[in-house]
Amino acid sequence: MPETGHNARVITITTKSEDGPLLVIHGGAGARGNHSAEEVNADLNRALDAGYARLEAGASAEEAVVAAIHVMEDAPEFNAGRGAALTSDGIVQMDSCLMDGDGRVGAATGLDSARHPIDVARAIKDKTKHVMFAEPTEQELAEWGIETEDNEYFITQERREELVDAQNNGDDWQKHGTIGAVARDAQGHIAAGTSTGGITNQMHGRVGDTPLPGCGTFADQRSLAVSCTGIGEAFVKAVAANQIASRVRFAGQTPEEAAKATLDEVDGYHGDGGIIIVPAKGHGVIAYNSEAMKCGYRSGSESHVQS
Repeated sequence: MPETGHNARVITITTKSEDGPLLVIHGGAGARGNHSAEEVNADLNRALDAGYARLEAGASAEEAVVAAIHVMEDAPEFNAGRGAALTSDGIVQMDSCLMDGDGRVGAATGLDSARHPIDVARAIKDKTKHVMFAEPTEQELAEWGIETEDNEYFITQERREELVDAQNNGDDWQKHGTIGAVARDAQGHIAAGTSTGGITNQMHGRVGDTPLPGCGTFADQRSLAVSCTGIGEAFVKAVAANQIASRVRFAGQTPEEAAKATLDEVDGYHGDGGIIIVPAKGHGVIAYNSEAMKCGYRSGSESHVQS
C-alpha cells in the first residue's frame, strides 16, 4: 500500500474550452536541463501547430495526437525519439502507446530503431490483432511501414554526459521529459498517446508506465483521455491513467479532483510527475506535483505553453 498523508502540492491548469476541438500536450515533468525556455516553448508550439492543424482540417483526435508527438519525437530536448535517455549499457530503448476512446490500443516497448515510436504503437493497433509488442523485429517494422534509423541517430552528447554523471554520482531517478498528447476532435472523439526513452541509466529491458494501457496512457469515450509523465514505477503501481478515468466515470469526480487524488497516490509511492487530460466533454486539465511541467494546449479560442 502507498504511504498516506503526503498531500503533495499539486498545480493544475485548466483550459476554457468546454466542447469542440482541443489538443493538450506535455514534454515531460521536471526541469528543462540544458535547454532554454525559448527553445522548449518553440517546439511545444510547433507540436501544437502540427496537431491542431489536423483538428482544424476535420481529422480525427488520433491524427492530431500522432502529428503533435511526431514533432516532439524529432526534437532532441525531449526524452523520446532523437534525444531519448540512455540505458545503463549506453543505448536507446523506447516505449510508446496510442489509444482511442473506443478502446482500440497499440503499445510497444524496447524499440531501438523506430524514428517515431508512436507510429509503431499505431501500427500494432491498426495492423495486428494484438495490443503490445516487445522489441518488434526489423522485418515487422518494415512490413508495418515504419521509418527506422541506426541507434546512434537517437543518441545526443547531452544524454551521454547525463549517463556518465548518473553512473558516477548516482542517478536519483533522473527523468528527462517523456512526451504525450491528448485530443478531442470536432465529432467529440478522444485519443491519447505517449512516447518515451525511459529514465537515464535504467536497466536493459526496463519497462515504465508509458506503454502500459491504463498506467501511463488511457482513453475511454465514456470519460476522458489521459497521458502521464514522471516516475513510471509509481504511476504503474497507482494504475494512474485508468484510476483518473474511473474516478470521473464511477465516483463522479471532476477531472481536476481525480488528477489531484491520483497524484497524491503517486506521491505515496515516492513518485512525482504530471498528467494531461481531455474529456469527451468539458475543459482540459494539466496537473503536476513535480518541480516543473513542460506542457501546452490549444483550442479554437486560446493557446498556452510553459516550460
